[in-house]
Amino acid sequence: MQTGYYISKKDYDTIINYAQAAYDTMKCEIGGMAICYQDKDGDWVVTDPVIIKQEVTGSTCDLDKDELANYYCRAAKKHRKKIFRFCWWHSHHNMGVFWSGTDIKGIDEYSDGDLSFALVVNLKRENKFRISMWKPVVLHEDTTLQIFSYKRSSISKKILDEVEDLCTQPTRTYTSWNNRKKNDSNQADIWDHDYGYSYNVYGGYNNSYGNYAEGRINHGTANKALPEGQMHTYCHGKLIDWLDDLADGKLTYEEYSRQVDKANAELELMKSPCMFVKISMAELTEELEWADPGMWLRAVIYEEEKEEKANGVSVK
Repeated sequence: MQTGYYISKKDYDTIINYAQAAYDTMKCEIGGMAICYQDKDGDWVVTDPVIIKQEVTGSTCDLDKDELANYYCRAAKKHRKKIFRFCWWHSHHNMGVFWSGTDIKGIDEYSDGDLSFALVVNLKRENKFRISMWKPVVLHEDTTLQIFSYKRSSISKKILDEVEDLCTQPTRTYTSWNNRKKNDSNQADIWDHDYGYSYNVYGGYNNSYGNYAEGRINHGTANKALPEGQMHTYCHGKLIDWLDDLADGKLTYEEYSRQVDKANAELELMKSPCMFVKISMAELTEELEWADPGMWLRAVIYEEEKEEKANGVSVK
């Protein structure tokens, strides 16, 4: 189901990594801000998530008001050419994704505007996304923010350092579990319940994108066709990595070009139904990371398949 509200793999990973870092280091929630801009198709895209100075606990995260005001100014200047609104996001570590009473109060703080967005995530990568219209009438809609596509990335040192520098915890007094009320709904009560998380991507293949296809390629199985779905999954995931690395400056165009040539040679050996089209220098713009990876995939028909089609045999 298409919701009309999206976030890229890169930006969703950033939010989840902030949440994971806060939980790993402090067993706390964490919150931050992002931009939600309207693209040329009229869809809304959440991007550029950040954290700012805040006080965090197992069930709350209070953003520093002065730092928040500074953020609004910086973000408005950076994104002034886009149609955008602000999006407040926060984590629920191992809890479900829902709006607590405190969350509702936070959302209501944006009622002076015409439209606002809020996002809550957990460490199982679930999310709930709220669109709030404040004028001319008040309406709220909850949906799921759709992710372009993703694979889990490791938490960078930059994110760990930001969480450590910008998040502080209040002094706590601890109460033993046996003395808690049975109906206590404080999110901190489930710190010891580690459900962990695992997920499938790209049509349900387990253990990250294209492991089967990638393993076959890297270990060499010549002249044996691979399942079309697996190969497309591998190629699509590879393109996302290249797009991210090119956009971030982690990959030079020369190295990218060499990797494409090498990958295409391996794909041809495996009789892949799809191969890579090289991104041109002219396409290396700031919008590259938002592009559809499918633009740089082409279908391949091999000689034996052409012969079968010529004889009236349909080949899938």
